[in-house]
Amino acid sequence: MASATTSRTRLNVKKYAQKYCKEWEYDPNLKVSLDKAAKSSQQLHFSKTLLKPTKIAELKLAAYITEHGAIQNIDHLGEILPFIDPKSEILGTLKIHRTKCSMLIKNVLGPAMLQDMLTDVGDSAYSLIIDETTDMTTDKILAIMIRYFSKIKQDIITTFYRYIKISKCDATTIYEIIKKTLLEDSLPLDMLVGIGLDGTNVMIGEHHSVAALLKRDLPDIIIVNCTCHSLHLCAEKASECMPRQLEFLIRESHNWFSYSSKRLEAYRGLYEVMNESRAPKKIPGFCGTRWLARSHAIRTLLEQWEELKLLFSMARSEDRCFMAEKLYDIMKCDANHAYFTFLDVHLRQVTKVNSLFQSDNIDPAKLLEDLFMLFKNVLQIIVIPRKLETFIETEYASFDFQSYLMHVSAMHFGYTVEEALSKLVREEKEHVRQRCKNFLVILCTELQKRLPKNIAFLKSVAKLSPDIATSQVKPTLVDILQNVQRVEVYGCKQEVETEWNNLQNKAWQNKSRCIEFWAEVQRDTDAAGNKRFSNISKLALSLLSAPISNAAVERAFSVYSIVKNKLRNRLSLPMIQSIMLVTYNLRLFRNSCVNFTPSKTMIDNFNNSMYNNNGCDVEAEDTLIVMCEQ
Repeated sequence: MASATTSRTRLNVKKYAQKYCKEWEYDPNLKVSLDKAAKSSQQLHFSKTLLKPTKIAELKLAAYITEHGAIQNIDHLGEILPFIDPKSEILGTLKIHRTKCSMLIKNVLGPAMLQDMLTDVGDSAYSLIIDETTDMTTDKILAIMIRYFSKIKQDIITTFYRYIKISKCDATTIYEIIKKTLLEDSLPLDMLVGIGLDGTNVMIGEHHSVAALLKRDLPDIIIVNCTCHSLHLCAEKASECMPRQLEFLIRESHNWFSYSSKRLEAYRGLYEVMNESRAPKKIPGFCGTRWLARSHAIRTLLEQWEELKLLFSMARSEDRCFMAEKLYDIMKCDANHAYFTFLDVHLRQVTKVNSLFQSDNIDPAKLLEDLFMLFKNVLQIIVIPRKLETFIETEYASFDFQSYLMHVSAMHFGYTVEEALSKLVREEKEHVRQRCKNFLVILCTELQKRLPKNIAFLKSVAKLSPDIATSQVKPTLVDILQNVQRVEVYGCKQEVETEWNNLQNKAWQNKSRCIEFWAEVQRDTDAAGNKRFSNISKLALSLLSAPISNAAVERAFSVYSIVKNKLRNRLSLPMIQSIMLVTYNLRLFRNSCVNFTPSKTMIDNFNNSMYNNNGCDVEAEDTLIVMCEQ
C-alpha cells in the first residue's frame, strides 16, 4: 500500500513538472532529478519571479484568509479571482493555493508582524500575562500576552506574544522558558514591569512559584493576581450558603432543552402564545471558565419563570416525567423565587465590576473607585450606617464590619427582593432573610481576603488620574517611589517628584482619559526639543502598562480552541502562533484585513526560501505544485 502511494506521488510530481516546465526553465545550478525531488521533497527553483503587485495581492489574500476563513478556502478563491478578469495584470497572474497561503502566513506574515511588535516595544517598559492549558491533543501550552505603551498607537495595548509548548507545568520550567523567550526576542528582562497570573500555587505561591522566582531577579516587579478570578471565587464562595436546589434548577433547566429539539419547539410555541410571538432566551449552563456565568443564568430564569413553571407542570402531568415534577416543585415555591431575585440583584453588581476588569478599553485610574463602590454598596446593606460613615479606604482589609452588623429585620435588600419577600409567611421570610444576610457577609469577607494586593496596586494607579495630576493640591508619590528601584524603568526619583509638582503649571488638552493624558505629557517638549516631563511620564506609563487581569490570555485560549479544532487538529504550533499574530495585529493596528498593506519586509521575504521550514508537513506533490505556480 505504501509503495503504491509513493509511486502515485512520483507520477503526479512528474506530471505537474512536465506541465509547467514548458513555460519555465530549471535553475542550472540545481541538478536534481524529478525522481529524487519526489523522494526527498526538495524544492525546484525556477527563474520566473512574481511581480511586486502580484506579491502584494497574494499577501493581502493570505491576511484575509487568516482573519476570516480556513486556509483550504484559498484553493477555490485562488482559482475564481483570475477567472473574473483574465486580462488583468494582477488577477491574471494570481496563483495561490493552500500550501503557498500556509507558508505566507507561517513564514512571512507572522514573523514580520512579530518583529514589528518587538520593534514597537523597543526599550520601553512592558508586562506579561501568562497562563497554561492542555489542548485537545493533550499538549501543554503556555500562552504569553504582552502589554506595553505603543509608540505607533500612542496607547497602552495588550496583544498576543507567543504560544510555547512545554513538557512540565512546574514553576522552574515556566520561569526558565519565560527568560529564554525574552532573551531570544531581545526583550530585556530588566524592563519587565509586571506579570499577570492566576491564583494557582505554581504561578503565585509564596515560596517556590513563578512569581517568587521573578521577585528574586526583579524585587520591584508588580505581581497581579487576576481580579476577575478573585471576584468569581468570592461570589462562588458566597453562593454556597444558598439552598442547593437553586443550582439544581439552573443546571437541569439548561439540560432539559440542550438534548431535545422536540422540547425546545414545544416550549417555543408555549412562550410565543404567552408573550405575543416573542422568542424565549436560551438558558446558559454553568461553565468554570466563564466568570460569573451564574448571574446570566439566574436573570434568564427569572425572566421566564412563569412560562417555565407552566411547561414543567404540563410535562409532569402529561409525560409523567419525574425530573419535570422536581423542577416544578422547586419553581412553585415562593421562597426559591425570592432567592433568585436576591441573587439577580446582587450578583449583577459583582458581574459589572468583573466586566470592567475584563475590558481593554477602560480607564485604569478609575478601577479602584469601582472596586470600593462594590464593597461599600454591600456594606451599606448589612452595617450600621453610623459606623459606615467613619469607614475610610485605607481600612479596607482591616475593617471589622462583622462587629457592627444590623439586625436582619432592619436590612433592606432592594425593592424587587422586598417585593418577593412580602409574598412569604413570617417564619419563611425570616429564614430567607437570614440566608441573604449570610450571603452578603461571606461576600464581603472574601473580598477583604482576596483583593488587598490588587487594591494596593490600584491605589498607585488611581493617583495618576489627570484630575489629581493637574490639581494644585495633590498627594505626594512617596509611597510609590519607595516601592520602585529601577531608574531605567521608572525614572530618577528626584526628577519624578519635581516634574509631578510642575504638571499643574501647563494647560493640557487630553484630560478625559488617563492614558491619553500621559501620552501627551510624554510628547511635551521645551524650546530646545527636550522632553519636559520624561521621568514622570516614564513612571506613569510603566505603572499603566502593568496588567489588571488575566482576561486577555483567557480570550487567547478561546481563539486557540477555535483555530485548532477537531477538523484542524494537525495544525502545528508555529502555524497557530502566526495565525494569532496576524489576527491580533490586524485588529489592533489596521482594524481589519481591508486596511492591510504589506510592508517591505514581507515583500522581500516573499520568495522560494519561505518554504524552507522543518515544521512544514507538506507532501512532495503539493510542494512541487506550488513551486511551479511561482
